[in-house]
Amino acid sequence: MSSPRRSVHSTDPADQPLLEVSGLRTQFYTDRGTVTAVDGVDLSLTSGEIVGLVGESGSGKSVLARSVMGLVDDPGEITDGDVRLNDESLVNADDERLNELRGGTVSMVFQDPMHSLNPTLSVGEQIAETVRLNQDIGESVSLSAEIKRKILGAAEDSEAWRRAIEMLETVQIPEAATRADDFPHEFSGGMRQRAMLAIALSCEPDLLIADEPTTALDVTIQAGILDELRALKDAFDTTILLITHNLAVVAETCDWVNVMYAGEIVERAPTSVLFENPSHPYTQGLIASTPRVDDPDAALKPIPGSVPDGVGEQPACKFAKRCPEAKPACYEDPPTFRSVGTDHEVACLRRGTEAERL
Repeated sequence: MSSPRRSVHSTDPADQPLLEVSGLRTQFYTDRGTVTAVDGVDLSLTSGEIVGLVGESGSGKSVLARSVMGLVDDPGEITDGDVRLNDESLVNADDERLNELRGGTVSMVFQDPMHSLNPTLSVGEQIAETVRLNQDIGESVSLSAEIKRKILGAAEDSEAWRRAIEMLETVQIPEAATRADDFPHEFSGGMRQRAMLAIALSCEPDLLIADEPTTALDVTIQAGILDELRALKDAFDTTILLITHNLAVVAETCDWVNVMYAGEIVERAPTSVLFENPSHPYTQGLIASTPRVDDPDAALKPIPGSVPDGVGEQPACKFAKRCPEAKPACYEDPPTFRSVGTDHEVACLRRGTEAERL
């Protein structure tokens, strides 16, 4: 399913996309066949936005994020399309250039901070190490220097260590100067997530990709993490791609929403527009299956079936088999994006003026 680039922004060069994904396709080669995890995705982010990417588990959100970062491992690869950051192609960049960009220009917070943090290094040293690698502060990153620091610990009068403490303070870690010496297992789940944010933001990246940053955290901690994301966006002028399956997180945090299903973007709109007028049957199903704070006794309406695994031939609309509105044409004619309102597009044959022909 191809989708046109979003065209709602100003033509002023200063407002042009920081990140532009065009026709991106990522596939994995397995014994069962080729799995198309990301299938022709177009996505753009303009500086200063928080853009949500929402969908069920298995929709391809994390694979899209790893594709943007150039972190797709075997047996997967990007087979088509492009990813441009500040108009520079990341798909065509070599490993050396990607390593230069990661951290300093684009950073990512992964889903599970306990497995993302190094258990053998203090949290402060992990932040300081990121600063040394990505900023010119005059501190050696040679192997001998790293070994010495790992044995003796980071010098507490070093610039990198001072910045590590500042970042822990920025993400509201109490007693940051003391907690910087602690190891990841000595942090709570919420504090580990904040530590991951501190690492990701320590070099003030232009783009932060946050993959399910509130998963497995209680509601109070979730709210704190979301508050930090909004504050850090303003403090560091960082653009954020927020990946989640939680619609409440999107509603509270994001400026724009992209709804992803089976490797494709099926709807996109400003957040308020999408929640006031969800158009795609999949988006409507997601909202109907989400508990409502204002009506906790309301019955939930789960979407029947599950996301297809991406192996083998699929109907033209991948949601057709689960869609209560599907018609024969939905299985045969690929849906393209149609406007259903100001800045609101949906990829569905049953929407827009042309739907009257079905």
